[in-house]
Amino acid sequence: MFRTLLLTASICAALTAPLSAEGSGETIITPDQFEALSTGKTLYFERNGRFFGAEQFYTRRRSLWMNGAKECLDGEWFAKNDLICFDYGTDLDPQCWHFIERSGQYSARAEGESAAFDIHLYDIDNTPLDCQGPAVGA
Repeated sequence: MFRTLLLTASICAALTAPLSAEGSGETIITPDQFEALSTGKTLYFERNGRFFGAEQFYTRRRSLWMNGAKECLDGEWFAKNDLICFDYGTDLDPQCWHFIERSGQYSARAEGESAAFDIHLYDIDNTPLDCQGPAVGA
């Protein structure tokens, strides 16, 4: 009887615990948490100490992405289970990521990739991206 209660308690705890990502101490944040973190903000990402890109997030899950070459694309994001997927209207879309929190730091891991390819969030502010051209900006 005690074993049954212990097993039931363990299963319930596992079902209610946050999803764990690759590695100890990592938690995949939910799409709702991502929306709360990003809406109205600009997020800056790096990989291996080099600028990877920045994304400005608007309401209604719209965004503006600036890649490492400072080229910009309008986009939108949507949730697919625990993934955050981005569509910029290109042939490569959608691009889906797990957003991961570890010790107060955030990273993004492309669907199917290992932690070695994570991009790391290094800054969040309210500054609009400086994108030029007629087809960019929300």
